[in-house]
Amino acid sequence: MKRDDIDSVIRSLRRVNLQGSFFGQTVAIRFGLSESDVEAIEVLLDTGAATAGRLSELMGLSSGAVTRVIDRLEQAGYVKRVPDPADRRRVVVELVPEKMTEMEATMARFGEKSASEIGRYSDAELAVINDFLTRMAAVTRDEANAMRDTPERDASGSSDFRAPVGGLSRARLAFRSGANEVLLRGASDFDDLYRAKFEGPVPQVRLRDGTVSIQYKGRFQWDWRQRRADVALNASVPWDVEIIGGSNKLQGKLALVDLRSFELTGGASQLRLMLGRPTGIVPIRLVGGASNARFERPTGVPVQLKLSGGAGGVEFDGQKLGSTAGHSVLETSGASAASDRFVIEVTGGASRISVVETRG
Repeated sequence: MKRDDIDSVIRSLRRVNLQGSFFGQTVAIRFGLSESDVEAIEVLLDTGAATAGRLSELMGLSSGAVTRVIDRLEQAGYVKRVPDPADRRRVVVELVPEKMTEMEATMARFGEKSASEIGRYSDAELAVINDFLTRMAAVTRDEANAMRDTPERDASGSSDFRAPVGGLSRARLAFRSGANEVLLRGASDFDDLYRAKFEGPVPQVRLRDGTVSIQYKGRFQWDWRQRRADVALNASVPWDVEIIGGSNKLQGKLALVDLRSFELTGGASQLRLMLGRPTGIVPIRLVGGASNARFERPTGVPVQLKLSGGAGGVEFDGQKLGSTAGHSVLETSGASAASDRFVIEVTGGASRISVVETRG
């Protein structure tokens, strides 16, 4: 077989994959779901009820991401969690037939047109086609796994990542495994959705359904202190930020960013957030405490500070309030009624907390 013929088949396969992706996007939009939600439904239609772990394996998503997919589908009524008939200690996810009628009709129309085309081939030809597609599915899966396990690095030992905005009207950054040093900053000097650079171990970076997820491999944290991340966020896109696993030193230069939420779970030794002007009520959550946490905002921006677990020292707009215990609430005048404000919640205590105004 000539190489040109092989390349032609590969190009045709890519076109099929691309159109399949477009079809999935269209179905997702039609039913008010995400692409991942539709993929999960397709997997369950194909395999029947499955555990969350099995879905994670088949979809190539983390356990946390699959849990969120299941939660969304369950809330929308497409799936339900039930005990596994084979082992009632386990829970499986199954489709809700009554909810699937319209979507199955959509899938059936596609299936009927596909069957019409497939009917042009003989049984022997179909056996060859089926064998080819099965082998290509295995190749695609293996290459995707290999790419996730061996991220590209440059000669200096650092690694750069970026992705286009692609029409997103809102995005989310999910940093899933913590780092020694993290710098988050807003940027208006590039057209990408984000740009990220890492020193030390290189994490897996993925963009899916508007979520940029960053996760280091492995269960063990022996390389934690070598992890350094510099992530620039496109300032023209509203962002939600979630950091799980904590950080020794986290600095957020987010004055340019339209920040819609921020959550740090796992605590931080040093945290400094430089915020812009809020749109709506913007929650800022710190779970797990901090040695030193400083929150800066433009002059005149309303803010509420809710403390749970106490603090060794609190500075609130120039007022030094000393230590606090238990649950405390501080706020600027009229903050509780302001439509645009920051709500800062610190759970787990802190040695020192500062909430201050800056010019801007």
